[in-house]
Amino acid sequence: ASKQPTQAEARRMLIEIEARIVRGKLGVPERDEPLRITMAQLTERFLSEYDNPRIRDLTRWRQKQRYVFVSILKELGELPISAFSVDSAERFRNCQVRKYKPNTARNKIASLTLMLSWAARKGFLSSNPLHGLRQPNATTRLQFLSKEEAVRLLDVAERKGKVSPRDAAIAVAIQLGIYGGLRVGEICGLRWRDVNFSAGLLTITRSFHRATTKSGKDRTVPIAPELADTLRKWKPSCPEAAEGLVCPCFIGGAWKMPMRAPCLIRFYEAAEIPLPAAPWHVLRHSFASLFMMCGGNILTLQRLLGHADIKQTQIYAHLSPDFVANEIRRLSLRG
Repeated sequence: ASKQPTQAEARRMLIEIEARIVRGKLGVPERDEPLRITMAQLTERFLSEYDNPRIRDLTRWRQKQRYVFVSILKELGELPISAFSVDSAERFRNCQVRKYKPNTARNKIASLTLMLSWAARKGFLSSNPLHGLRQPNATTRLQFLSKEEAVRLLDVAERKGKVSPRDAAIAVAIQLGIYGGLRVGEICGLRWRDVNFSAGLLTITRSFHRATTKSGKDRTVPIAPELADTLRKWKPSCPEAAEGLVCPCFIGGAWKMPMRAPCLIRFYEAAEIPLPAAPWHVLRHSFASLFMMCGGNILTLQRLLGHADIKQTQIYAHLSPDFVANEIRRLSLRG
């Protein structure tokens, strides 16, 4: 109906008409009148229209992307998308690398790349200027507690747990992280009906108030003997909370599920352990690291952690006592 030679040209024509209406003009634009839309306007359309079936929680994803784009739009918001060239893309990349750590810069560049690829598919752009641009190298940060530090933290948690129900709930949560490798959201969302003492299994089904885990799949985790003893002793005295939470928090005069991770600073200080960048996630790293150092299998660890991709689990592979020996055996010339 638009008499355009391609679908992309038809989309472009529709966008031009919409832009003219916004500016108070009517009719079909002349061919020599260029489409004018800024990066800020494009971002709003992208965040409201983009959809992908692989994104489980679209609302949460859009909130996170909107936060990422805040700093991007400070630099590019008023720039017309037609003016964002390959040179502009290189300058943007270099600026991000200078201002942020490598992983943060990669995330910001990835978000802008996704938006511009979407814009090209929709006909806003003829191509994505960021496509093929070299990205900063990713860095892997693996912080974990040594066996001695883990024991000290558990001892501190046990002592503090005898003082108040609040600290007792956090002490149980710390054990779930160290002995079970659970994410903090999975710990806070764990219910007593997810604990099967007879089978010796925890069923992990969700994270905080989300209906699913981070990977979108349920998993089972064996209950370590020390953790099983703690849970059995804790259950009769566990404060009653909605949904029968294992580790509820006392908030606003009631026991409930927290919206964010409880603070662990006091526990690390009392154990004389430097505060990690991610205090709760270090417990999960510690579980995985100690598991591998004790001779655990990398595929088993992937299942215990609930990683969708084995590449996520490979960061712990070098900690296996047999890992280096197995790699050296590859050099055998007579085997």
